[in-house]
Amino acid sequence: MKSKELSNLSKEDLIQKINDLQKKYLISSGENDKVQIDYRTLLEATSDIIFVIDKDGNLVYINSAWKEFFPSWAGKTLGGHFLDNIPAIEKERASFVFNEVIHNGKTFENEMMKTYNEKNQKIYMTMSLNPVKSDNDEIVCLIGIMKNITEKHIAEKKSKEYSRILEIKVKEQLTQAQELKGLRDFNEDIINHAPIGIFVMDPSGIILSENTSLKKIMAHGEGQTIIGTNLLNNKGFVESELGRLYELSRLDKKIGRAFDIPYTSIISGRQLTINATVVPVTDAKGTIEKIIFMVEDHTEQAAITRRVYEAEKLSALGILSSGVASELKYYVSKMVMDLNFVDNNLEEGSPAIEYLDSLHHQVGRIKNITAQLVSLSAADEKRRDICDINKILTSHQVDVMLKRLRSEGFEIVVEPANEPATVQANQEQLQQLFIQFIENAEEAMPEKGTISIQVKTKPTPSGKIAIITISDTGIGIPEENLKKIFQPFFTTKGKEATGLGLMITSAIVQNLGGAIGLKSSPGEGTSFRIALPVVENPPAKDES
Repeated sequence: MKSKELSNLSKEDLIQKINDLQKKYLISSGENDKVQIDYRTLLEATSDIIFVIDKDGNLVYINSAWKEFFPSWAGKTLGGHFLDNIPAIEKERASFVFNEVIHNGKTFENEMMKTYNEKNQKIYMTMSLNPVKSDNDEIVCLIGIMKNITEKHIAEKKSKEYSRILEIKVKEQLTQAQELKGLRDFNEDIINHAPIGIFVMDPSGIILSENTSLKKIMAHGEGQTIIGTNLLNNKGFVESELGRLYELSRLDKKIGRAFDIPYTSIISGRQLTINATVVPVTDAKGTIEKIIFMVEDHTEQAAITRRVYEAEKLSALGILSSGVASELKYYVSKMVMDLNFVDNNLEEGSPAIEYLDSLHHQVGRIKNITAQLVSLSAADEKRRDICDINKILTSHQVDVMLKRLRSEGFEIVVEPANEPATVQANQEQLQQLFIQFIENAEEAMPEKGTISIQVKTKPTPSGKIAIITISDTGIGIPEENLKKIFQPFFTTKGKEATGLGLMITSAIVQNLGGAIGLKSSPGEGTSFRIALPVVENPPAKDES
């Protein structure tokens, strides 16, 4: 049929014509029955808008859906040119599409277009266009199907907008998370490289983290850690000043500080002096989430302070002792001369002889105390040479004393170092040290026993040291006296003792740049340990 004849058909004739054409096609059921489809009924029943445009561009058919959607346009549009119903902004594209379908046989699927309904409301449609051909394969018209996708389009648009907003929010959250992670990593890096020890505890007492400096301060070995440990189960922590700080911070929720705290590492047992700051961290409700401990190792500085204090005290005492000794020396010499005169002029058998002997004894004690006071004041003034401690052990004065003790029933064990233990000191002072400690050991063993003298060298980060250990198996020293043992005039040997011997030896050791310590328990004996800096590669003595 020619396009002119098609355009002259009425709606009913066009539907009938389509119906007749479709009778040629059959649909098979499961039983291969042939069913004839009433396409006219389908066209009118569908909710999609269906229309036909002839080769000249005239709208020759619209279905019921068109009439329902554009009721006032139905009568005016049918038979008119299709461009009359197209918005001006879409006319150029509509002409292009029409020509592509009619003249080139192209099809268009779901082309979206924007138009307006009768209420002048913006609507969105998808349009599919297909060419219709005659029996001789000539394109005679096009058939179009339009779907109203306004709600779907608006929903998708909103969804896209929501997705865009969500994407922005997600990006912001990711950025914030990355910034927080970077800040957290930065903070962790600062904490791990901080020069002070830091550990974090939860309110129940469990350690959550510790930094490298804390491990170093507490002398943790490889793989040792306090993470996961409940410090509140450790008596040493609870009873320490650090434990008291924890309790105060937990109760008051305030920062607490303490200085020069004695503390023992719960892993290594290292004896420390620390400065500590405890910081409670609370949430928005004021509940403590965790507690941060910042620990500064003050052990060496405290030891230096104590040594300086002791040195100043000894220096002041030495000056005072020197003055007192100088003053006493004249009067003591005068008393000795007078006593000698009286002694020479007493008649034999005089009752005054007994009193005179007592005076001689007491004046002798005064002379001894005066000599020790002079020794104290001169502890750091004597000339120093390079001395080998091994040779001091075999010196005449020490050897004579050890032989005497062996002869009296004491067991003497001497272990010199395997190499020269050379220190810069005065030989007489070193002999005085050995003699003083050996005498103390002798007096601590009234029933005899063993005296052990050991010398060895040991490398340290600051240089090699010589360690002298003098031990006995005597009665030991009560715990309450351990801190008093080096104090001036403190003695447990009775009225005959001056209480200056150990103080003078301590002063000598400190003036030589060394340290002295002791370990003792009642009934288990006493062990004194002296550490002195070794002079490595000492210059050879000039024997010319």
